[in-house]
Amino acid sequence: MPDNRPIYALIPACGTDTHAELALMAEARKLADRRGGHAHVLMAGSDTEHAVAQARAAGLDHAWHMATPIDLQVHQYVDVFATALQTPGLADGLREALVLVIANPDNEALAGALAARLGGAPLGRCTGFVFDEPGGIAAQRSAYGNRLDITLSANAGPAIAAVRPQAQPSNQDRPTEIHSLEACDARAAYPVNTVPRTEPHAALEGASIVVSGGRGSGEAAFPALYELAAKVGGAVGASLPAVDAGWAPVTRQIGISGKYVSPHIYVAVGISGTPQHLAGIDPHTRIVAINKDADANIFNVAQIGVVAEWQSLIPALIQALEISPAR
Repeated sequence: MPDNRPIYALIPACGTDTHAELALMAEARKLADRRGGHAHVLMAGSDTEHAVAQARAAGLDHAWHMATPIDLQVHQYVDVFATALQTPGLADGLREALVLVIANPDNEALAGALAARLGGAPLGRCTGFVFDEPGGIAAQRSAYGNRLDITLSANAGPAIAAVRPQAQPSNQDRPTEIHSLEACDARAAYPVNTVPRTEPHAALEGASIVVSGGRGSGEAAFPALYELAAKVGGAVGASLPAVDAGWAPVTRQIGISGKYVSPHIYVAVGISGTPQHLAGIDPHTRIVAINKDADANIFNVAQIGVVAEWQSLIPALIQALEISPAR
């Protein structure tokens, strides 16, 4: 039975990743239709016209826009959004709302701080939602290196979740009400000293493709992995044993004691697939595993698996990309 409770999408610095922003709005619309409620988007940024066009394309019921600089820091966005969500129209359904942000480190920090400010429930990075008749929310998450699915219940206060949206606009013929809000004065920005990167290779942060090496690849594989990553516009990662062996710097370590990555494709070369390593990979990421051990655990979570020595496969991939460059 519909409970008419709303879904809110929050987008700081709108216009910086238009594909993900439109997907988040479409996700809000899809969940609102499932729940029988309304879908809102609250955006902060400088490009009002584009933000409004996105909201209309997603078929949202209401679009709220605040004109702000695109370089605000996380704590400043917390101030801006917390104040905006208390305004009439947004505050009316906030206590029963599910609030969504695009999953990335800054947005997840924003979601947690915003939940604390609003007395809500921080759900973290979620993969799905179930709504019950009294209006409760059950959020599904992965844990222990994607080996376990857990469910979190939120029955009071706004529930705030980070998602990696995959939905596409359904071209619904819905009128979108457009609202402009005056952004509040946020706290001062923290001083930041920018240190230029000295490493010539692409950084892991934000990479859509990651080529990662492990104990099974050996030190000799890493020059080839860097070359392959460069060919496909990706970045190189490494498992803890590879970093401990000195084959890759600690800045490239992926796993529970390293970095968390969420590329579209993760190429795991000579990586066994321990829970500690898999905990550093987004559950939505498609894994391509290359390992000479046919019984390696990595094959249990990979979409594509190849039992082979890297020496027989990686150079062939590089050569194929030279003949037909990746687009």
